[in-house]
Amino acid sequence: MRRANPQKILRTVVLLVVILASLVYVPQIAAWHVGARRPTIVSSFELAHSPLQFHTMAGSAQVEIADGPVLFAHNVNEERPIASTTKIMTAYLVLSQPGLSLNRVVTITATEVDNDRRGLLKADSEVPLAVGQRATVQDLLWALMLPSADDSAWVLARTISGNPYKFVAMMNQTAARLGMHRTHYVDPDGVNHKGYSTAKDLLKLTTVAMTDPAFAQLVSTAVHHTSSFGTLTNLNQLLGQYPGAIGVKTGWTPWAGSCLVFAAKRQLDNTPLTLYGVVLGEPGFNRMFEDVKGLLNTGFSLPYRRLVKAHTVIAEQWATGLGAPKKLTFSLGNRAMGTFETGGTARIQWQWQKGLNGWQAGQVVGRCRVTQTGWSHPGPWVPIIANQGLKVPWWGKF
Repeated sequence: MRRANPQKILRTVVLLVVILASLVYVPQIAAWHVGARRPTIVSSFELAHSPLQFHTMAGSAQVEIADGPVLFAHNVNEERPIASTTKIMTAYLVLSQPGLSLNRVVTITATEVDNDRRGLLKADSEVPLAVGQRATVQDLLWALMLPSADDSAWVLARTISGNPYKFVAMMNQTAARLGMHRTHYVDPDGVNHKGYSTAKDLLKLTTVAMTDPAFAQLVSTAVHHTSSFGTLTNLNQLLGQYPGAIGVKTGWTPWAGSCLVFAAKRQLDNTPLTLYGVVLGEPGFNRMFEDVKGLLNTGFSLPYRRLVKAHTVIAEQWATGLGAPKKLTFSLGNRAMGTFETGGTARIQWQWQKGLNGWQAGQVVGRCRVTQTGWSHPGPWVPIIANQGLKVPWWGKF
């Protein structure tokens, strides 16, 4: 009988022990989920309030960031005549009508031509229109919002509802729906001083109306040629004169004084910033634009704080197991995350990509963005990049 080799037996036993140990004792790679990832930076930041100093001659005024906080407020709930800024609602309501063709042709009636002789003292602007004249809805809108034609407002009101005062009722219903609780319309052009609104309410309407591309195009156009009325010029002197101006509407009557709802957009630190504002009761029409330029300049000097620089390591995770690295790190992509200092708290919102079962170095494995007190919408998502590759072995757990 052949005698067993003791060294061979020993090697076999050792091999079996190693195999059993690997099956029982080899640590598995830890399951990965959000709670297991440890951020290396704080996830919230206290922001300073804006030190900006606004000055205006208006009776009431407000300046705010689009989808963000109010930067300046002065008598914003004071109810007062708003002159032709009323036409923001008129245009918005016309453009909101389902199925309305802007190419629809309207014939001007004698009643509409004579509407400004109905006993109201009117310091209005007109195209003017003539009895029997034909114009498209689109051209009437251009006349309404560029030279601020009051007669065009009445034609559009009749076109939409059949009766201008029924249209005025629709204006008030829309105002109530938008939360404009200190607003009351009595006409579609704003000449009658018994109609009123507030700076705060006007911006509620404007920020909604500006989401309509057709409305935004109307109010951002300085000069436009129409087939019905020839070349029309916008009364808003900011257009073409103030960098980034995008609208929206002027107004003046003896009772309201000079009024302007305005908007401008710029890039600050490679970050888009849109400002909306309104001034009511300015003492002079031309001087009003200089006043508004000062408000916009102040608003655009808002400090920008870079919360996290591009390529910063923002999270790390320890992983154990055969073949696993001891430490995994994750960095922000090639864009920084930051925000404007308007007070409150900014937080980093994390979102990790689902369905990953390993990755290569440089691969996007998630994203994050900044949310901030007083802002309706968070900042843009920024990708999170894995700095090391990871391939999970068959015995690992992910």
